[in-house]
This record gives sequence, C-alpha cells and structure tokens, in this order.
Amino acid sequence: MDYEDVLRQYLGEFGRYQKLAAVLLVLVGPSVGATMFAQAFLAATPPHHCRLHQNDSSAMPGHSSERLNFSVPMEYVDGTWRYSSCLMYNGTGGTSAGNNRTVTSCRHGWEYDQSVYHSTVVTDYDLVCERHWLKELGQSIFMVGVSAGGLISGTTSDRFGRRPTVLACIVLQLSVGLAAAFTKDFFSFLVLRLLAGGAANGLFYVGLTLAIEVIGSSKRNAVGMTISLSWAVGTVCLGGLAYFLRDWWSLQLALAVMSAPLLSYWWLLPESPRWLLSNKRNEEAKISIQKAAKFNKVTIPDEVYEKVTKPKDEEPASEEKSKKYNLIDLFRGPGLRMITITMSLVWFATVSVYYALIIGSADLAGDPYLNFVLGALLEIGLSLVGLVAMAKWGRRPVVGGFLFLTGAACLAVAATPTDHQDVIRYVSLLGRCAVGVAFTTLTVYSPEVFPTVVRTMGVGVANMSSRTGGILSPFVSLLADVWAPLPMLTFGVLCTLGGAGVFSLPETFGIRLPDTLEDGEKLGLGRRKRTKIDVIEKSTKSERDRDLSYIGPVVVSGHVIWDNDFFYLT
Repeated sequence: MDYEDVLRQYLGEFGRYQKLAAVLLVLVGPSVGATMFAQAFLAATPPHHCRLHQNDSSAMPGHSSERLNFSVPMEYVDGTWRYSSCLMYNGTGGTSAGNNRTVTSCRHGWEYDQSVYHSTVVTDYDLVCERHWLKELGQSIFMVGVSAGGLISGTTSDRFGRRPTVLACIVLQLSVGLAAAFTKDFFSFLVLRLLAGGAANGLFYVGLTLAIEVIGSSKRNAVGMTISLSWAVGTVCLGGLAYFLRDWWSLQLALAVMSAPLLSYWWLLPESPRWLLSNKRNEEAKISIQKAAKFNKVTIPDEVYEKVTKPKDEEPASEEKSKKYNLIDLFRGPGLRMITITMSLVWFATVSVYYALIIGSADLAGDPYLNFVLGALLEIGLSLVGLVAMAKWGRRPVVGGFLFLTGAACLAVAATPTDHQDVIRYVSLLGRCAVGVAFTTLTVYSPEVFPTVVRTMGVGVANMSSRTGGILSPFVSLLADVWAPLPMLTFGVLCTLGGAGVFSLPETFGIRLPDTLEDGEKLGLGRRKRTKIDVIEKSTKSERDRDLSYIGPVVVSGHVIWDNDFFYLT
C-alpha cells in the first residue's frame, strides 16, 4: 500500500486537510507573480530627450517647443515624428538656426516625461541611450537568480524537505524585497533583485510540488491550474499597484509587504507525506497522515500505517528509497534522460517568449497599465479554458497547441509593418495571452513527469534551462536595432519548435505520480500508460477496481471492458 491508496481509501483525495494545504499554496502565487514581472514598471523607460544645460530641471515640460526645435533634432519612429531621445545639436543656445548643424550625444544628461512614471530605476540611474543595455542586463541578472534558485531549491527540497525550503524562500523573498526598496545604487539593486528571483522561483515551484503531492491524482489538474492562475493574479495586482504607486521604490516596498502574511506558514504549512515516505522517514510520515486523518475526521486502522510504511518489495526497492539522489540520476536511464532534456528545451522556448511578451506589453501603444492588466485578465480567462481542455484532452494537446498559437502570433507581428500599431498591439496581446496559457499549463504538467525522489530536482533543472531563455530574452529584443522584425521572428520560431517538442513527452493525465526512478523510466519509455491492460491480471477485484479507477475506460479490440459502472473480463 502506498500514499495514493491511503488517499483513495481513507483520507479522501481532497479532504479538509488537502484543501487547506492547497489554499495555502495558492496564496503564494500573487506575491511571486508580482515579483517576477515587477521589471515592467520598476525599470520602465518613459519618453525623454537631452537636457539642454547642466542646471536644467528634470521635468520634460521645462522647455518651450520653440527652444527644443532649435536644440534637439526630430526623428521618425514607429510612424511618428518626435524629439530625438539621444541626440542634441552642437552649440545649442536656444537661438541658432540653419540646416547644417551637427549633432552630438547628450552632454548634460536627460529630461524625462513624468506624466506616466514619476520615477523608475531607469530615470534615477539614466539607463537610456548608450546605457540602455544596463536595463536589459538588470533583467538578465534577475533571471540568473531565478535559474539558480530553481536548481538550488529543487536540490534542497528533495534532500531536506518541501516545507523547510518553502519557508526559507518566504523569508528570503521578504527580506531582500524590503532591502531593494531602500537601495541607493544600481549595483546593490541588481544583487538584491538576483536574490529575489531565486527566492520567488523556489517558493512557487517547490510549493506547487508540495500541493500536488498532498492531494489525490484526480484533483491534480484543478489544483495545479489554480496555483498557476494565482501567478497571473499577481500580475493583475502588480498593474494595479503600479498605477497608484508611480515611484519605483514605493512599488517595490508594496511588493515586498505582500510576502509578510506568508510568515504564518511556519505554523500552518504541512510537509508532504509522499516525500517523507519516499525518503524512509516513516515515523514522521505516520504522524503527518494521523494529523491529516484527524483534520479530515476519518479513522485509519493501525494496520494501514504498517502497510504504508512497509517497502513494496524487498531489496533493491527499499535501498532505492533510502538512498540520496542527485542531478546525475535524472540522466542515468534513457527514459528519464529524454524527459529531462526535452522538458528543459520546451521550458527554454516558453520562458524566452513569455517574459519578452509580458514585460514588453507595458511598452505597447496605449496606456501601459491598461495593456498590462488587460493582458493578465485575458490570460486568466484563457487559462480557465486550458483547465477544462486539459481535463478533457490531456496535457500535451493543450500545452503544445497554445505554443503553436503563440508562434503564429509572433510571426504575424514580425510580418506586420511598423506603422500598423493597432494591429501589432492586438496580435501581440493574443500572443501574450497564448504563451501565458502555455506557461500555466506547462507548470502543471512538468512536476507530473518526474518521479517523487527527484521531482523538484527535475523541475529545477527544467527551470534552470528556462531561465537561460529568460536571461537571453532581453538581448534578443536588442536585435531590433539590426532589423525590426527579427526579435518576433526569433520568438515565433522558438515557440513553434517548443510546441513540437511537447508532443515527444509522455502524457500524464489520469495516471499515478511516478515515485521511483524505475517509474520514471517506464513513463519516459512509454510503458506507463492510461490504457495499460496488464492491470486486469491483478489478484483481487478490489485491486483491479482501484487501479482502473484512475486509468479510465480500457478498450480491447474495439470493446470497452471497463467503465465507470461495470467491469468485464472478456
């Protein structure tokens, strides 16, 4: 007997205890989602032009249009004429005229439009023109932290437990968030954002893993998607907070405070009984299951505890569960190796485009706050469609299908002339929503393909690969300086290849979570399927019914031999 049997026969797949754990882990999503995309507003770049004199004020309306006409050249950008952001005329005194004036870079700094953003990291540290690459470097460094955090938290979670890792990430996210709000130099801000990225990523994915391990398999889809959607709720909160808090430091402070209520998890959050059993911590697992039974108001016989803590087989199974695992175990066998590499490549493609389109949505034509919030709300709506679709058709068609849709939207934007800004805006929002659904559904799918003993490690490796895409994504956007459509063309190709890669992964809908490396190998090699007929050879009808209850209808030679109401031997 294993933990899945205890859930089905005694505790219930989604009793009060499981619901509490699920709600607690859903509530971490908003703070994580807001932290992940804060760069869209913390480092927004408002319209700007050269400051004309050293002692000029920093307000953009500080000069008459006549004076600017004589001092700053005009340039044609995205179908409109505007003052140059990075050039000024030589010897500008406000009275010179003529067509043969030479231009130079800004010598006295810049003046920024404060009608939308009162202050950002960009305006405080002048990260524009020849220094604009520092803004992209900031986002890339944040992604380095996210990548390292996924790997480190995955390793510590598999080694020391889900609960202590989640608690450590909460404390780290809160402390570095508060410190970042009061930093006085750009280098310190980068270091703190790096740490914030690692904490947020570890908090979300280890929390997600804990949630799907506590509940029964029939509820994984709904709970996983709800946790993923809570991430999108965080982006809506971010847009709302940014609208009212126009100074970057006040916004950063508010984002940090969002993590403060999570400190109560020290008393509320349970450990995963599945992880405890897989690591031979049987006494702790017994206590955890007893607490769950008391909370759910059910009684579990003593012999059940003996069965659930007893190894299924003699050696070597018990040896496998008592050993310590490392990253090499993900690549030992061909099945698990295929899953790890393919999932990593799919995550790389998805995250590269996801962050580029979401952070870039604040730079689209129109109100940046409205664009950002509208995109997040559309993502939530489409993700609910994805939830229903995954429950009906499984994981692969939904994840792969939305990646294909994202690729088509990116390629359409690349093919649209830059003077059609309305078309670009709406198609970009479609792509932003589609990749958001792909991201949330992939978040649910990923932990299901890795066995319990290396689950968060496997998700951590995939996340590390994905954040490599996030690191490179800002610099792909700089390819627009070479050819304007090139970034979207690159993103379109990446999403199309990622969608194709999804269909080489195993389908996990309706099957038990794999626990051992052997289970992972069977899944990766296609030997662990929903319609596996050898379950019919179980010794008792109760065992057959138990396994068939999550496999679904079994068909042999075109005839259903089991359905929800009847079981036939033919």
